[in-house]
Amino acid sequence: MTELSPFETTAEISIAFAGFISIFLVLAARDGRFSQRDTISIRTIVVASLASVFYAVLPVVLHSLGIDGQTLWRISSGVVALASAATWASMVYHVRALPAEVRPPLIGFIQITSNVLGAVSFLSLMANALAWPWAPSGGVHLMAVWMVIGIAATHFVVLIFQRVLADSPTVGPT
Repeated sequence: MTELSPFETTAEISIAFAGFISIFLVLAARDGRFSQRDTISIRTIVVASLASVFYAVLPVVLHSLGIDGQTLWRISSGVVALASAATWASMVYHVRALPAEVRPPLIGFIQITSNVLGAVSFLSLMANALAWPWAPSGGVHLMAVWMVIGIAATHFVVLIFQRVLADSPTVGPT
């Protein structure tokens, strides 16, 4: 079971990350309501953090059911790829339902980073599930999970810095 300990650690980190956003929400709620763009980032952080917990725990659960080897990684990666696609589709649906003026731009650091990380994660999971072009492995699955955590982290850092920079006094001559 030591092969799966990085997945257990990853699940714990994902839970901690969800806790950080909870603390941020409590502190930031004092300022009043969140903008629609902040709400999109907050939703992305929470969904990606909690999805990462599921994605990391799934192989541990399957292993405890007696599934191991390449079969474990094919099933885990396939299920996670399907769950990721469904989650992405749901997020896109909810964002598109917003008025155009509050939707985030399609081009920007956070969108590009999220899309690249999400696409590489999904393609890695699919390659692992299909056993092409490499043999399925836990390393590929773990990398894909960490890319989802990277999406949450990107949104979290940008959200924090936007709040901090918006509230900080101007430095230097005005």
